[in-house]
Amino acid sequence: MELLWNPETADPAVREVLRTLGEEYPLRESAHDADLVLEKIDDPAELRVSRRDRRWVVGYGRASLAARGVAYALAGRECREKTTFRTFGILFDCTRGNVMTVTHFKHWLRRLALMGYNMAMLYTKDAYQLPGEPYFGYMRGAYSLKEIRELDAYAKKLQIEMIGAIQVLGHLEPILRWSAYGEVRDTSSAIMVDKPESYELIEKMIGFWSEALTSRRIHLGMDECHDLGRGRYMDRHGYESQFSLYNRHLEKVNRICRKMDLEPIIWSDMYFRYANPRQDYYDTDTVVPDEVKKAIPKNIRFSYWDYYHREPGIYKTMLTRTAELNGSKPIMASGIWTWRHFWTDYETTFATVRPCIQACRETGTDELIFTLWGDDGGYCDFDSAFAGLAWAADCAANPEENEERAAELFEAVCGTSYRLQIACGKLCYTWTDSENRIMKVLAPPQLWDDPLLGIAWHEFPGYPPQIVETLLEEYGKIMAAAAPRREDRRAGHIDYAWNLARVLTLKLELRRKLDRAYEKRDAATLREIAERDIPEVIGAIASLLDAFRTQWLRSFKPFGLELMQIRLGGLTERYRELARTIGEFLRGDSASLPEPEADFRPRGAIPITYHEIATGGFFL
Repeated sequence: MELLWNPETADPAVREVLRTLGEEYPLRESAHDADLVLEKIDDPAELRVSRRDRRWVVGYGRASLAARGVAYALAGRECREKTTFRTFGILFDCTRGNVMTVTHFKHWLRRLALMGYNMAMLYTKDAYQLPGEPYFGYMRGAYSLKEIRELDAYAKKLQIEMIGAIQVLGHLEPILRWSAYGEVRDTSSAIMVDKPESYELIEKMIGFWSEALTSRRIHLGMDECHDLGRGRYMDRHGYESQFSLYNRHLEKVNRICRKMDLEPIIWSDMYFRYANPRQDYYDTDTVVPDEVKKAIPKNIRFSYWDYYHREPGIYKTMLTRTAELNGSKPIMASGIWTWRHFWTDYETTFATVRPCIQACRETGTDELIFTLWGDDGGYCDFDSAFAGLAWAADCAANPEENEERAAELFEAVCGTSYRLQIACGKLCYTWTDSENRIMKVLAPPQLWDDPLLGIAWHEFPGYPPQIVETLLEEYGKIMAAAAPRREDRRAGHIDYAWNLARVLTLKLELRRKLDRAYEKRDAATLREIAERDIPEVIGAIASLLDAFRTQWLRSFKPFGLELMQIRLGGLTERYRELARTIGEFLRGDSASLPEPEADFRPRGAIPITYHEIATGGFFL
């Protein structure tokens, strides 16, 4: 459905939004016969979309809401919404190799604007080209200053604030592994506090983002610094309280920000962790000493992250306690669950975002971001997150949940089936156990699982009976749902989901067949596995790699692609090794298959990450 709008009657800011959206969507300028009319209204938090006199009339309180109104018009749906969030944004993780191309992030920005988002952070750690520092983002697809400026200018056209998100204390493993940074290294992840060279480097880092972006806000991270002062710092200076080190470092970094007229944001976790002997972020009884709180600069904004809780109480308590650290109103960071998944985990996303938004409303928290992390390799199809982002936006803008309304807006914006996206999310199988706990079996550990060692496979007996049959049934449903849309580019990367489900199915079926045949010493079936089943799995892995490469290069720079290719290439070789081992056993060259005979008593706890699951060895 094409919508005509009159540029002469549109507010200049909204005019820029519409022209930018028109690069992709059926929005066309016309001095006559406009069927899309945009009107400014008094309440900055309100959005109204109605059908009047055969026209779509969008009443918006602020320009950043106008695009969401256009999305409703494209969907053919009226609405009346009121959001409590003045900042509603995302944080996209570009640190696990998945550095999004400028072209694809513009694609993201258009969709984000149509869903009602008005802020975006690119979390880069070191994945940006810092002058005079060639190891920054080395072989990791680092953004240039020109690229960031281009994205910032594009985001401004869509009324989206771009904020830099880096690290200035911990989480600096990518650069601290290089000998060039030996003098500023405390531990493998933390920079050396008090070292003049550390602050020279940090000033260059902050200066890059000050120059690249027009927003004067910057997120400096400073989370999960568990080993602060426990490495070379302690060797040189002896023990010192981590609170003391942290606050002293924060003050020095804050001075750099003030010099550049920047407003720093940091995560709040370490104040609660350092005050807790278990470093438990969510222990609501933890007491942060008053002298520690007094030393925190008053201009620091805290961001409270919580991606886990399914009840609003903990969010409310921790938002209140975070505000008490230095009196500033915190930013809430929830999550769209993309990390350690091949496809967004919608079940966890919905179950945690819902109470988070409720808690924000009840505490008056008016800045909310959704993080999209890429832990363990950034291999998720991140475009699958749009279904979660659409749902979250609907939840934030309406007092009552309505998934059908969210689905209609999503389909108008993304051009594909919301239900199909949700169906593919079942790659993460979820159920409730007898003690009413939420249990999951994730797809990545099953994919990484070695065909001989079977570290994940050996844990299955600790899960509910028939878990393998249940997984096979779920994967069959995904393939059936995805098959008709595999060639449809508008459907996203559905071919990737179909190939994943097929490989996981073949892997489970082969391992089950191998165990039964080996237990019975069934030579004919073992030979069939070696000569027919293993080549079929290897072929399926090759098809998966092709599908993964296609979706990766649609979205990201080529750096980082090698990680999945190395992993699946190694898996392919291990299947060849299984075939060789079976052949040796059938010929009598070996008396047994040692790996399947290894003694193991399952706990029903499959490890998550690749290095935990692919090998029993310690070096990988």
